[in-house]
Amino acid sequence: MQSDQPLAGKLVIDLTQGIAGPYCGRLLAEHGARVIKIEPPGGDWVRALGDGPEGESVHFLYYNLGKESITLDLKSESGLTAALSLVEQADVVLESARPGVSDRLGVGFEDVKARNPLITYLSVSGFGQTGPCANDPLTDAVAQSFSGMISVNHGEDGVPHKLHTTIIDSVTGIYAFQAVSMALFGGVTEARHLDVSLMQAAAAAMGPKIMEFAHLGRAPMLLNPPAGAYQTADGWLTVTLVKEQHFTALVKAMGLDEFATDPRYASFATRQENEATLKPSIAKRMKERTTAEWLDLFEANGVLAGRINDFGMWLEEPQVAATHAADPTTVTGTSILPVARTPARAPETRAAPKTGEHTVAILSEFGLAK
Repeated sequence: MQSDQPLAGKLVIDLTQGIAGPYCGRLLAEHGARVIKIEPPGGDWVRALGDGPEGESVHFLYYNLGKESITLDLKSESGLTAALSLVEQADVVLESARPGVSDRLGVGFEDVKARNPLITYLSVSGFGQTGPCANDPLTDAVAQSFSGMISVNHGEDGVPHKLHTTIIDSVTGIYAFQAVSMALFGGVTEARHLDVSLMQAAAAAMGPKIMEFAHLGRAPMLLNPPAGAYQTADGWLTVTLVKEQHFTALVKAMGLDEFATDPRYASFATRQENEATLKPSIAKRMKERTTAEWLDLFEANGVLAGRINDFGMWLEEPQVAATHAADPTTVTGTSILPVARTPARAPETRAAPKTGEHTVAILSEFGLAK
């Protein structure tokens, strides 16, 4: 039987801060690795990003579940010595400083490789380790802009909008986990430096859009007009279309039968061209019934639609509870919050560490002095 903890016995030294690198570390921990997070004396900066219990940001708590934390000042001789002693015994090192910073601190790839010739060393950065922008900062919001993601996320107001979640950071963490896992798969015979960037992760996630733009020489058309979000009498719902017959089903269910035979709306392409005359009529009719009434009617007519939930509504969905999609979990100290489960994994039950919570124990275990 395949082990549910395929990375059991692997030691990961996690020097990363923020979201992308720490998420990689969390996923490695979920798959059995022991992840020791080395934080500066003031802690990972993301601990103070946004709200959370006991003075800890939920961003830190979510992306650092299952880890141990020690604090070391890498600018001090004793801190650097302790860190290098740990990496000598590690299988993986994760870092997310701007290119060159880890080298200057003495924990760059070449420094670590000299101590550990079989190390798998992952660097997470904004633009990658080489190129004219390598040393530039890149936040999630700016990455959404740079990558073109915002350009295809126009609202009804015609304005390009960012996604109000750290989507590119998260995707980068997943790609980083994939890169490390595959580097370890089948055994390691030499040191490797893996280069994972927000820029490349965003491009990989939107690969078809980039190809389509290059093929057409212009922005891609909407895949399924008049899909989108619509206000009802008491809330919001979203409608989508996958096949041509879904449009006919939609307008007939809404009592707009004449649209089904109007040549302006005969195909996805023509509906794209005439969206300005189509969507307002659908939006006006949508406000005449409640969300529940529309959803019942749409289900009966084979229309693809769903209520737009907020996160509280999502947590109350029976399907969420039935699949343990976000079970209440102790995330730090005595604080319990719902934690979204990694797909295909059991719920993570190990809390995120306090800053330097395990410093004394780990340094003692490895025979080190701070």
